Amino acid sequence: MSAKEELIKTIEAAIKDERQAQIDYKKAAEMAEDPETRAFFEQLAKDEEGHEKVLKRRLAALKLMK
Repeated sequence: MSAKEELIKTIEAAIKDERQAQIDYKKAAEMAEDPETRAFFEQLAKDEEGHEKVLKRRLAALKLMK
């Protein structure tokens, strides 16, 4: 496997992890009994969404490279 293929594989795995973290944080927000804790987990989910977007852009750029 080439270095580029390894990097693609790594980024794809990271995207999957970010998606799972979003799911986990959203579930935690739903379970939170107080508004501060709920807001905390909702913010973490939004942060993970941002990470996913960055990773997707990097992945697209990497795939365009020769």
